[in-house]
Amino acid sequence: NSPFDCEQGVARRSRDQASGRGLDEAHFRALGGCPSGNGQEQPHGQTMNSLLWTLAAAASAEVVRLGYFGEAQPFQVACARGWFDTEDGGDDFQVVCLPQASGGFVVSKLDEGDLEVALLGSTPAAFAVARGVDIKHLYVAHEKGSSQGLLVRPEIQSPPDLDGRTFGTPFGSTAHYHMMYIQTLFPDVRFDIIDLNGLNPLDLYDAGTIDGAFVWGGWIDGLVQRNATMLFPAQVLSDWGKPTFNTISARADFAARRPDVLERVAGVIARLDADYLDDASTRWGAGAGGFVADVAAAYGASASPTQAELDTAAAGLSYFSFVSPDTMQGPDYLGGGIAAALKATARFHLETNTVAAVAPAGTVDEDAFYAATTSAQSLADGLASIPASVLDTAGTGVTSIPESADSTCSGTVDLTATTGTLTDGATTSYSNNLACEWRIASGGVVELTFTVFRVWTGDFVEVFDGSTLVAKLHGFDRAWPPLRTTGDMTVKFTTDGVTERAFNYLLTDGWSASYDAEALVCAADHSTCGNGKCDAASGLCTCDAGYGGADCSLATCLGTTTLTGPTGEFRSSPTAPDRDEPYPNSAECHFVADVGTSFGYVSFTVTYDVEPTFDFVSVNSGDVTWARLSGEDTATILVPTTDGKASLVFTSDSRGRRGGFSATYVAKSVTCASNADCGGHGTCDDGGTCVCDTGYGGLACTVPHCLDGAPKVTGESMVMVSQAPGEPVPAAADCTWEFQAAAGRSVRVVVETLDLEPYRSAAKEGDMVVIRSTGATDIELTSTSFQKSYDIASSGISVSLETDRNDVGETYTGLAATAYAVDACPVVGGECEEQGFTCEPTSGLQGPGCYDGGRAVGCACDLTGCPEGSFFDESTGGCEACRPGTFKSATGPTPCEPCPKNFYAPESGAAMCCRQGWVLVDGFCRQCGQNVGAYVLKGARCNAANGTTVATLEVKEHFFRFSPESTSVYRCPEDDDACRGSSPGLEGYGNGLCKTHAHGPLCMLCRSGYFRNSKTKEDLKAVSECVRCDRIGEQMKQLLTVLLMIVAWALVILGIRRLRSRFNRQWFEAVLIQFVYFAMTMSRFVSIHQVPLPGFSQLVMRALDVFTFDLSSLHSIAQCYRTYNYFHFLMLATLGAPALLLVFIVCAVVRAVARVVACGAPAAPQNALAEEGAAAEAVPLHRRVAAAVRQDLGGVLSKWMLLISLFHSAICCAIFQIFNCTVKYEPFDRKFLVSDYSIRCSGPGYEAHKAYAIVCAVIYVTFPLCLFLVLWRPRRLAAGGEEQRKDPRHVDDGALAFLTNNLKAEYWWFEVLAIFLRSLVTGFFRFKADVKISIVLCLIVTIIHRTFVLQLKPYASSGLQHVVEALMRFALSIVLLSVCLVGDLIEDSKDALWMVTLVFLLNVASLPLAYQAFVSESYRGVARRLQAHEPVEAEEVEELLRSAHAEAIREDVRKRSRQILREAFDGKLRDESWTYFTGTLLALEGVWAPEVHAEEVLQWHVESMLARAKKAGGDGAIDAGAVERSVDIVAGPLAATLTEECLSPTAAFERLRRAQPPGGAPITLLRVYAEVLKPFFELDDQHPQKLWHSRKENPVLHLAALARNKSDQISTSLANLHSPPKSPTSPSSFSLSRSSSGVSSARSLLREASDPDDVAPTREENLASGLAKFRRAATKIQIVRAFASAREPRRLERFVDLALIAHDLNQQAQARIAEAAAKVLDEPRGADVVALKSFDNGTDQPALRSAELVAFKDKVGGAALESELDASVCVGALHDLANAAFPAFKKALEKLFPPGTEGVELECAADVAIKKKTRMRAKVDEYRREAKPWPRAEKLGDCLRASVVVAGAEQVVAAYEALAKDDIFKVVRLKNKLAGRVKPFNLLVNLAFQPPAPPGLAPLIVEVQIVPKAIYDKQKASHRLYSIARASNYASFSGKKTAVDTAPEAADDGGDVEAPTAVRPGRHAEVARRPSLMSLPSFLSWTRTSTRPVVAPAPAPRLDAPT
Repeated sequence: NSPFDCEQGVARRSRDQASGRGLDEAHFRALGGCPSGNGQEQPHGQTMNSLLWTLAAAASAEVVRLGYFGEAQPFQVACARGWFDTEDGGDDFQVVCLPQASGGFVVSKLDEGDLEVALLGSTPAAFAVARGVDIKHLYVAHEKGSSQGLLVRPEIQSPPDLDGRTFGTPFGSTAHYHMMYIQTLFPDVRFDIIDLNGLNPLDLYDAGTIDGAFVWGGWIDGLVQRNATMLFPAQVLSDWGKPTFNTISARADFAARRPDVLERVAGVIARLDADYLDDASTRWGAGAGGFVADVAAAYGASASPTQAELDTAAAGLSYFSFVSPDTMQGPDYLGGGIAAALKATARFHLETNTVAAVAPAGTVDEDAFYAATTSAQSLADGLASIPASVLDTAGTGVTSIPESADSTCSGTVDLTATTGTLTDGATTSYSNNLACEWRIASGGVVELTFTVFRVWTGDFVEVFDGSTLVAKLHGFDRAWPPLRTTGDMTVKFTTDGVTERAFNYLLTDGWSASYDAEALVCAADHSTCGNGKCDAASGLCTCDAGYGGADCSLATCLGTTTLTGPTGEFRSSPTAPDRDEPYPNSAECHFVADVGTSFGYVSFTVTYDVEPTFDFVSVNSGDVTWARLSGEDTATILVPTTDGKASLVFTSDSRGRRGGFSATYVAKSVTCASNADCGGHGTCDDGGTCVCDTGYGGLACTVPHCLDGAPKVTGESMVMVSQAPGEPVPAAADCTWEFQAAAGRSVRVVVETLDLEPYRSAAKEGDMVVIRSTGATDIELTSTSFQKSYDIASSGISVSLETDRNDVGETYTGLAATAYAVDACPVVGGECEEQGFTCEPTSGLQGPGCYDGGRAVGCACDLTGCPEGSFFDESTGGCEACRPGTFKSATGPTPCEPCPKNFYAPESGAAMCCRQGWVLVDGFCRQCGQNVGAYVLKGARCNAANGTTVATLEVKEHFFRFSPESTSVYRCPEDDDACRGSSPGLEGYGNGLCKTHAHGPLCMLCRSGYFRNSKTKEDLKAVSECVRCDRIGEQMKQLLTVLLMIVAWALVILGIRRLRSRFNRQWFEAVLIQFVYFAMTMSRFVSIHQVPLPGFSQLVMRALDVFTFDLSSLHSIAQCYRTYNYFHFLMLATLGAPALLLVFIVCAVVRAVARVVACGAPAAPQNALAEEGAAAEAVPLHRRVAAAVRQDLGGVLSKWMLLISLFHSAICCAIFQIFNCTVKYEPFDRKFLVSDYSIRCSGPGYEAHKAYAIVCAVIYVTFPLCLFLVLWRPRRLAAGGEEQRKDPRHVDDGALAFLTNNLKAEYWWFEVLAIFLRSLVTGFFRFKADVKISIVLCLIVTIIHRTFVLQLKPYASSGLQHVVEALMRFALSIVLLSVCLVGDLIEDSKDALWMVTLVFLLNVASLPLAYQAFVSESYRGVARRLQAHEPVEAEEVEELLRSAHAEAIREDVRKRSRQILREAFDGKLRDESWTYFTGTLLALEGVWAPEVHAEEVLQWHVESMLARAKKAGGDGAIDAGAVERSVDIVAGPLAATLTEECLSPTAAFERLRRAQPPGGAPITLLRVYAEVLKPFFELDDQHPQKLWHSRKENPVLHLAALARNKSDQISTSLANLHSPPKSPTSPSSFSLSRSSSGVSSARSLLREASDPDDVAPTREENLASGLAKFRRAATKIQIVRAFASAREPRRLERFVDLALIAHDLNQQAQARIAEAAAKVLDEPRGADVVALKSFDNGTDQPALRSAELVAFKDKVGGAALESELDASVCVGALHDLANAAFPAFKKALEKLFPPGTEGVELECAADVAIKKKTRMRAKVDEYRREAKPWPRAEKLGDCLRASVVVAGAEQVVAAYEALAKDDIFKVVRLKNKLAGRVKPFNLLVNLAFQPPAPPGLAPLIVEVQIVPKAIYDKQKASHRLYSIARASNYASFSGKKTAVDTAPEAADDGGDVEAPTAVRPGRHAEVARRPSLMSLPSFLSWTRTSTRPVVAPAPAPRLDAPT
């Protein structure tokens, strides 16, 4: 009685109206709850007050619509009393109960959203789930019991009495389910069933329309009152296996959004059901005020039911079987039983053709799918939250009963006003069976706008523009866009007979709209058209594809869409097909392509996803439907135009939705212009019409089955085929063919095949064919009733194939028939033979029938004379095959006979019987398990109990056949496990033989979402299986295998690279390469030839596949992510190599740029030797980048060539795979690619790729020939040269060196030949030959290859030779085994296993022999001794120099030699080691004599040479004399090479001087020598090296060091010349260690040193420079065209490298000597040493100063012989005198300097003390050139000499004083070079010595050198280094050619008498005075102290002076 705020309620309604909550204002006020005035409540009593409270709750609560049926249920009490409702402050709701007609309507309303929760029978529930309606079952309301049943007229007493009668039931209900079950129980009883949905069965029964009905509830009572009896209660049928029940179900989206609602609904119903089942409950009596009264009201009684109505309600409750809530949660119900029952019901629906499938398409697990639709959670939660006390609450009670509707519209209303309103006129709810129409007249645009729209499912508002549908609308609380027409608009409202009004709640429905007959046209700027464009002609919007409505705002199609262009696009929604945005139910959309009359056809390409057999996309032309598309697919349909138009019509039924469709269309003038227009399944004839392959439909032959429409055929015949081979019979089809014969002729229809689902007319299930003709009765053909031919007395017929929704999982071959035009019988209905014709019962040109010769005649024919294997069957009027178990072996009317005992005829049509183990094929018995001729039955078994037919052949495991008619059983690949053989219940052919998820030919393909995974079984057999793509672990295993193999390869390569021995590296690299060759070739050989290797051997080959990166296993994985096949792999394999090269090049460029730019940000000065602070120009970036790129490209090309050669076999195999097709498989006569069974070896795609593969094969197979030519060319050029430059292996193969490094020189071509032969083995012969012939040819190639290896022994290493022989033996074994296995020479699998395993093990066991050869290689011993500094024999080394290890041993010898020089420099070398070095190591001509590119030698010495030039010349200008004087200091042993004019330092100086601009930088000695060295590094752009030559550049040339300041480095290097090297960055240390760390690029140094900081060039100079660059670029282009320049790179001997190292070290040794001398002079007695002044009293050898000697010379020859006498007689005499005097000389010295004296050591060994004759003669010859007087030998003052080694300056003075004071010696000459600080930094004392014994010896001038020990030790090292450095080449060192010594030994500078110097020809006099080789300090000292030049210094050159 509380006041009620009306205004608040109205306001609340205005907010909630759109969501369906509460009441609108008008209806609310109509209840009388509020007056129109002050809004206060009116006193209507308690009942109205309760209603108002209900309405108030409704105004604020969400309305939940619950549907129920008109039968008594306990939960109806909750509906009446409002117990479902709740209001808890935000989640409040009110449940509105609405009665429903049947379960079919409930499903539609749940799917459409008109209901949230509903009572649903098990049949419609299963129907809904099977069709994809997303609902959840949360409660079992009841089991049917006797609440339903078939009630029939009294005279129907038993099931046979049903025959011929008609019965009704609501279709889609549980009653309908049981009615169809009755039909299946009694198939011979034929009765019709009509749909009672929307009809009253009582009226129909009274009218005699039906003889009974399967119904429930009040209809049962009504029929019983009419004396009907129940023949079949539902309980009986449930007991027979078809249980029915009702569930409480909810929409899935609502269940997820509002679980609280479902919890309360389930809990309240559970409490009511439990109370009803409680016998102690007193609430359920039939008295007034109890629960039964509420049930009676819901059951259809009044609000105050009578006692009779109460009794009826109580009886209605008793009909049902209710389930206790606790039991309901168990496994028999919501725990699994309900799901199983629903699935079984859906299966029955499938079998009775009411659904297309048991579950929606794509469902993988049907059981799990159905289980997911049921849940006991809501029930459990409801029981926990809803107490039993809820039943004690009063509730609202029954306050209203649905009244009849009150619509006011009817008939047709014409509206002429400009604006107005349209409405159904109902105040509460619109009426049933309405047909209202409004016609709005207008001459312009009419716009209709809906203001309210609540139209239930099954009722429609339709809007038309003339006859064109604008919209067909329904829905509850739907917001529709405005609708427009041009001209008159018609609006129709039609309703069905179903009442939809809420029980106990006024839920309003209906609609209203306003219109404007003079609406504005659309805006020209399209702003009013939303997702569309304004059509100016019509004034209406043309919406984008998928949009609808006048303003194109609705995101779904609506009404009719028309496009006028020759092309266009249609969609059901903007994103269609899209299941996330499904299309609406009960939709009807028309799409018109108006292309104009100039086009005769329209081609629609439709991609559709619509519910199969329920929703359709129809393709129409005019009134003719050409195709109806349903399901999910893409189809192209070509149709003729009608008045220039063709259309699509999209329709959906009331339930079940999918993603929709999209379509494009193209207008065409003709059907086809070429075969390409016929869909790949037909040919284009001359008339522009496609002639389709058998079974393909459509004008363009694009659909693999017949279509609704087909062109009418006129002429002689017409072929009719229902579907293409292998395709199913089309579902829900109505295919029609029309045939017209010429006038006066008749038609014969010959049925070749009629294999359809059996047809049951009573249930209207199954498929049939109907022949129709004018004026004749239709002829129905079913698979169980048809004749072979039909003669029809009409010239025109139509043949229709009518099919139902599915074939219940069966496969049928369909219809194949032909209509022929035949001559009409002369007498209508006349007999064939009576008319003089012949009857042919089974054969004839036009089928069985009557013939006049070869002409068919349509007379009646006797077809009883049947051939063998058949008999005449009167029921079909033709010959029928003998039944199984019988046979007939002769033609005639005789019957078929039974087979004899133990013989069988298991199939019909047998002409003979076969025994067990045989099968009847083509009229003969064939034995299973044998291959005989064309019958391949080795893989088949014939073990059927009653005989085996071809169709029932059992196929063994690992075998496959393609069709049930095939007699060819093929073996599946050995390495695949997908062929499981025949299994009971599965097809014995095709995919039925495949394991789960496998399919296709030989089961070699995996279904979508699966990939092929390889695994190893317990028996070590590798097999493959199909695995789900979402099993990431399996994918990762394969990917991880590849990754691990990459890591393993990297570790192996890294391990080899880290081997310290070059030999070990080379040997293992060579073995690895050979093993890769072998593994790559054999792996691909076995793969492409499908060799069935057993067990262990198969595992070995699989390992080789992995080792060689066979990625074929990843092909299948790739299909998980995209469409991938062999063609993609072919492109990857063939284009991978050039792509990889491009990647390598790009990486090299990027790496070079990054190294230069990133590492070299502070650009290095262009003149690295510029003085500090001078302006330096940066090296241009492009020059640095170009140099860096050039450096990397050689290595890149080498790596690429190596990879290509390694994988050449794999690439070739990938190409040859396209020729590797299977045999032709019967019966389809198709071949498939062995590597990819999804590809057929035919068709344009295959042929195009095959042509591409042939081109690639030519390229890759001839690739070895290209390699041969590249290797042969330099050898051809070198063949005419100078004996290959002393080295038979001198040819530098650059990037291809890996092919020749390990071969003997004469067999340089062998590896190229091997690559070619290996490519042949990997499948080349499959181009034309079959597998067996290909293997034999491969065997021949392998034998040839192995013969070459054995006979030629081409490998220089014996160990490698053994390895290759072992691998070739292994390869030959594999090929031989392949011949045996593929050729079936070894048939027994066990024999094959042990034999192959034995062969494999024997071959593997031979590999240790190769390793033993490696261990025993002679190189290893030699290398080990060299590394241990142990001596080796020259003969051993010479032998190795002729082997493959020549470079390794050369490097070892050179490395040891460099170490010895270092030890000599450090003074740590023993004398015997030096002797070993000079006598053994330096005697190896093969190490030192070969010439290499000068760059490889000089790159280690450029920095030190430039440093010496910098030091010698300083930063100032120099003259030519300074250049001449510097040669030996700077160049050392390279001086002889620089005598060439182009290399001469003098010439370089002149070039620089001539090119020097005015005011330019001074010409320094550094620039001169940079100019001299440039040609060695080919920096001159005018003379580039050969482009063919690609050598590996040393890391020293890395340009990363450009970022450093070269001046600092060279300054450091110069400083190091005067001190022992302290870091590896000093030049000599670098030249020894060959380390690139911290060392600048030789090229960059030369560029920097040669490019001074000149003044800025003028414009003219810039122009000249540009022209010069242009000319150089042109030259380079020419060079590129010629492939090589004419100029060869300069070459130097390897010995020069050693000599330059010795020169570098000697320069450092001399610096150390000078430093030691300075220290001596700094000692306390150093001043005394300086005080010893040099003098010479002119005394020469007394023995030669006699007149007799001169007279003797004059007497024997005079001047003519004086040189010979001097060199022989005089020198000989002095040498003999020295020998004789030596003992006395030594004794005298030992007396002065006794052994053991502290600080004094005497060095006076005979081999050193007595000067050698050769050196004496050389000295004499030098005196002769200096024109000294004869005898010149008298000047030799050191023919007998000794050294006194003293501790320091004090001992120097003491030693000299001892000599000067001794009586036996007399000092005649002193040279104090220690005080002068010049070489050799000692005191040279010449003494006159009279030997005391033997008597009579002449006096002798001897020499004693007093030298401090610190200097003496270093002089010894210097002398050793000098002995190497003074030789300019190996020949001069070894004495193999005459070499004049132009310089004395290091210790000979002094002691001899000097005469006045003379000028050498071509040299300045000052130059002549110096020794040819001297140290840098001596040179500097000499140049500084020389003040008396014979000629004046040359003046500074003038700019205009002549050159």
